[in-house]
Amino acid sequence: MNKNIKKIIAIAVIFSAFSASMPATSINLLTTKAYAASNSNKYFDSVGLVDADGDELKLYSSKEYKNNQMVDPEDIEADETYYAKSSTSIVRFDLGGVSSKYVRVFKGSSDSGKGKTLNTDLRLSTDFSSTTMFIIKVYGEDPGDKVKYSEDSTYDLLSTYKVKVEYSGDGNDKLTDSQYSKAYDDIYLDKLSVNGEDIPLVKSQITYTYNVPTSVNEATIKVKPENDDYSVHIAGDFVDKDDKYKKDVDLYKGTNKFEIEIKDEGSSYYRKYTLIINRGTSSTDSQNTNTTQTVDKTNNDNATTIKANQWVQINGKWQYNDTTGKPVKRTWMGNYYLQDNGDMATDWLNINGIWYYFGVDGAKKTGWQQVGSNWYYFDSFGMMKTGWMLDDNTGKYYYLGYDGSMAYNTTVGKYKLGPNGAWIK
Repeated sequence: MNKNIKKIIAIAVIFSAFSASMPATSINLLTTKAYAASNSNKYFDSVGLVDADGDELKLYSSKEYKNNQMVDPEDIEADETYYAKSSTSIVRFDLGGVSSKYVRVFKGSSDSGKGKTLNTDLRLSTDFSSTTMFIIKVYGEDPGDKVKYSEDSTYDLLSTYKVKVEYSGDGNDKLTDSQYSKAYDDIYLDKLSVNGEDIPLVKSQITYTYNVPTSVNEATIKVKPENDDYSVHIAGDFVDKDDKYKKDVDLYKGTNKFEIEIKDEGSSYYRKYTLIINRGTSSTDSQNTNTTQTVDKTNNDNATTIKANQWVQINGKWQYNDTTGKPVKRTWMGNYYLQDNGDMATDWLNINGIWYYFGVDGAKKTGWQQVGSNWYYFDSFGMMKTGWMLDDNTGKYYYLGYDGSMAYNTTVGKYKLGPNGAWIK
């Protein structure tokens, strides 16, 4: 530890096991609190090391990995080297503490190597293909985004932690884009818009849907990456600041799918988004087809005249006719979805691999919904959520199973859930 630190009140290092199913706020594998005279009340208090599957990487005092060399929580110290094995080529550091901006993670000890910065979710993932030394440095001041390994004295280094991770995979563990995006949480878009309208972004979501009327045959996709150093491709074409990070695309009737990829050119990290633009409503529809609609449906069971640009009921099923009087299919109409046969969806429906729930009125549901005897949660886009979820309204964690149903009166991992499904701390 740096002997020049005038005042260190406490340094505590704690490693504890956790599973992939635990709430993010519970992560507490490495706890360090350091207070320096030059930076009082600035502290770094947790970091965990897991593989891409979310499994804890056990630490040892020797690369022999013997059971009697496994390190007990109270024995971990700064300025020591510990060893771990990973069967995946991606490992993730989960950190916590209000001063995480004072922490940098280095891959190797090259003097010119730059420390990786944590994102706002206090996470950093990095890939490797052989045994690699990861070095975590805690500084007494913000070292900036491009601090080099050799610049310790410049930014008042407080402490250093070293973990040597051995890759034990078979080289066939390459992740899909979706899995990679989930594992690597350090590169995102700041903004995404279509024809000037911003689409709200959620960090856990990489697929977005936008609806336009039939009369719209092209769209302008515009993005803003978190960092201007990232390269951006929209629908296969490179765009940059000179292009204002935008591209014009043609739209065909029905579903149009576009991929948006951002990549950190200084590494192999990337994130791939999918934007689905449904062209299927007419220009006479509501001016904003992506907000809540109240649909005026008139019973036309006995109608003999084909009606255009309106809802009609055929054999008890609601459909929407386009400008030619033909039913619109496989597209969204505001909060309503028209299926392959043109019928408005009700009940459960899987669209492009995502589950939605539509009420008897056909409108997609959002937020908490009781279906039968189970509770489910749907985000603002109507997409069903699974896994651990923090409810912003209650401030509590809930666990949603693989089928989306909320767990209650049970234990997930080592976390107890009450009768209302909330995690009991």
